[in-house]
Amino acid sequence: MRLVLVNNYKEPEKAQEVLRNLTRCTEQPVEVVDRSAPDLVRKVLEMKPELVFLSGSNSLLTRLGTRREYQAEMDLVSKANFPVLGICFGHQLIGTAFGSGMTDLGEMIKRFEEVRVLDKHPIFDGLPSSIEVAESHRQVLDRIPAGFMRLAESETSPIEAMCHESRPIYSFQFHPERADEIRPHGRMIIQNLLKLAKS
Repeated sequence: MRLVLVNNYKEPEKAQEVLRNLTRCTEQPVEVVDRSAPDLVRKVLEMKPELVFLSGSNSLLTRLGTRREYQAEMDLVSKANFPVLGICFGHQLIGTAFGSGMTDLGEMIKRFEEVRVLDKHPIFDGLPSSIEVAESHRQVLDRIPAGFMRLAESETSPIEAMCHESRPIYSFQFHPERADEIRPHGRMIIQNLLKLAKS
């Protein structure tokens, strides 16, 4: 499969970390495009990806100018004719692109956390109704955007996972790529997503 990561991190070491984690979880090579690449939408579309990941970021969408800085990426999501998975900040970008707002929690949530699965979507095949996944965020979406279904929630985020009702757009507030041997649920979710993208 042709897998593409749109990197939103400004720190090179964080970009390398997410690439390593996604390569490990997908067991396939992942190509990287930086979100600041000129003509981002055209560049990604020309790559003919079979699945695009939108990474996390330290940027905050409530800050003045951040939305404008990431507008090209939101345009990419709105035009995508291929599966997309937004992770953490990528999840927030997808929500914002489709009309959701943001809530600041006033603190950084950085730990493995229990997430309750609300809908037995194929993305959660083989998983229990309560999963343990890595969190690293201080802002969350304040509502489900029109056209999306809420799939999971946690104590700190009412929208931990969502998907579009008619398009292959998925997003998680948590970081599935940070799964480890003790807490493998995130890796299982990514493997399920690969199956969905192939079908």
